[in-house]
Amino acid sequence: MKTIAAQSRQALQLIAHAPSIGVVSFVYSGLIQAASIRADLLDIANPWWIVTIGLILLLSPLYHMVVIGKVAAILSKQSFSWRALPIEAFAALVAGELLVNAGVIAGSAAFLLPGIYLGLRAVYYKQAIILHKARALAGIQQSFRMTAPPRVMLQILLMFSVSYCIPLAVDFLVMPAMQSLWVHVIAILVSTGFVAWINVYVTISFYRLVDSNESAECP
Repeated sequence: MKTIAAQSRQALQLIAHAPSIGVVSFVYSGLIQAASIRADLLDIANPWWIVTIGLILLLSPLYHMVVIGKVAAILSKQSFSWRALPIEAFAALVAGELLVNAGVIAGSAAFLLPGIYLGLRAVYYKQAIILHKARALAGIQQSFRMTAPPRVMLQILLMFSVSYCIPLAVDFLVMPAMQSLWVHVIAILVSTGFVAWINVYVTISFYRLVDSNESAECP
């Protein structure tokens, strides 16, 4: 619990000192929200569904390159350059997104818990692809190795359980008024805060686990 609290505070402090993370999170959330008005990710019978999933597959890699790269630059005390974004990781991120989501959906169809388990075990694959230049499958495998210790899995489970409560609660409260414009504004703001915080937190956690594993391997 102390690790979760410490990393949560560090994530909030980092977001406060790096406004660009909030800006790109707002743009990303706004575009996804605009696309999902016509059809969400589960509404596959709706022709607009392909627009939503296509936009996510296009924007998610770019968004994570910026946020993870920015957090990594701050943690390593280096300058962040937009021109240095690892565009070569785009294909691996798209492939990873498809593989992980396919596994989560298939697992969720089988009593839900296997899907949640797979999603938690693969939580670090984007960081592995962007920061360690791993391929999609190698990044997922690295995430599985990093989340193998029960202590790590428990911390991730607790963190995601708590963090998802806020957007789910807001979604439940505003669902009856989904046709109102102000509801979409609230949804964008909540999504902005959530995606910014969760990605910064996971990247900080990734760095700490890598450092911890490297220290344990040193004689």
